Amino acid sequence: RGSDRVSRRPLYQGSTAAGRARSPSGHAGLWFDKFCDRWTESHGEWAMSAGGASKNPKLKWIHTVANETPVGSKKQVEEYAGRVVRLVRALGGRFAVFEADSRFVSGLGRSQPVENGFAWHPTLGTPFLPGSSTKGLVRAWARDDAKPTLDQATMNRVFGDGGESELGGSIGTVCFLDAFPVARTCLDADVVTPHYANWTPADPPGDWRSPKPIPFLTTRSGTRFLFSVVPRHTAAKGDLTKVFGWLESALAIAGAGAKTAVGYGRFRRCDEATLRLVDRVEGQERKRLAERLRREAMKTPEGRWHLRLAGMSETQVLEEVRVGLEKGTIDDPVERSALAATVRALGFLKHWQRGKAKTKTNVGAKKLRLRARLVQSVLTDS
Repeated sequence: RGSDRVSRRPLYQGSTAAGRARSPSGHAGLWFDKFCDRWTESHGEWAMSAGGASKNPKLKWIHTVANETPVGSKKQVEEYAGRVVRLVRALGGRFAVFEADSRFVSGLGRSQPVENGFAWHPTLGTPFLPGSSTKGLVRAWARDDAKPTLDQATMNRVFGDGGESELGGSIGTVCFLDAFPVARTCLDADVVTPHYANWTPADPPGDWRSPKPIPFLTTRSGTRFLFSVVPRHTAAKGDLTKVFGWLESALAIAGAGAKTAVGYGRFRRCDEATLRLVDRVEGQERKRLAERLRREAMKTPEGRWHLRLAGMSETQVLEEVRVGLEKGTIDDPVERSALAATVRALGFLKHWQRGKAKTKTNVGAKKLRLRARLVQSVLTDS
């Protein structure tokens, strides 16, 4: 609207994204879907016309995300993977990392300026496969390819009956979570070339027609995704092993996502990557536990002294006793008692009483016994 050409551009008015490169730390999905600036105007209409592959503005826009710069935030992806693993383990579910043996694509039917869409995780800005798609894949495999063949009652129990029952339908015993990459991900551009597009009875298809290359975005082969299933209730845990086996077979043979008929979306289970993910998550849990214990310890004098002395050598502990108790720099009775109690808890006091250090120190036997008596007197007074 209006006479100003800028006001009629198919971009957000005043956008600063036009003509700029994608930020590696930004959400690649928002960039790709919302800020395409490769439009041209002709006779009052905006379009992205292609004049050959080298001049294809759609392909050029795809290359703003399909390059060697991975999408997603390393920190956010790893944190999200950790949360999902902890959730699945808490619910008694099953999970594994699967590696793409071929390119993977999902969401081609979504609306997009370059004609073919792409399924972006809404918060991570990475490719993903919705849990509903995974459920549909596994259900189709269980129905058509599982051995032995399943009866309809088992199918309805595990996957739900699709609302076909008189009681309004059931939802199944197993839940399928969204599948997503466990690390930052590189994307690739691909092209499909229909040779007989847009024909009519008056203009029938033939070898004389000009092919029209249509580019689209794909996830690079070798990307590793986390697939997870959880039981809807405790009694459903017996179905998990079968369902996970169907999932593994379906991913390897049938494929997930779009264009599986031409080899896209094949995945194989990667136990090594799964173990590394579990080790990383357990390491994060240990760090969180240690931090929680540290915060709790800092709330009491004994806890604070334990944290302080635990990282010291015996020589340094002896110096703390000399300065704090012998020289009297610590005058608070509670703090003095906490220091003495910590020295005893660390196992030093019984050695000092015999005139011997627990480890090698430069303090003689006489001084060791003196400081032991000092520590013991503080403990007796408290």
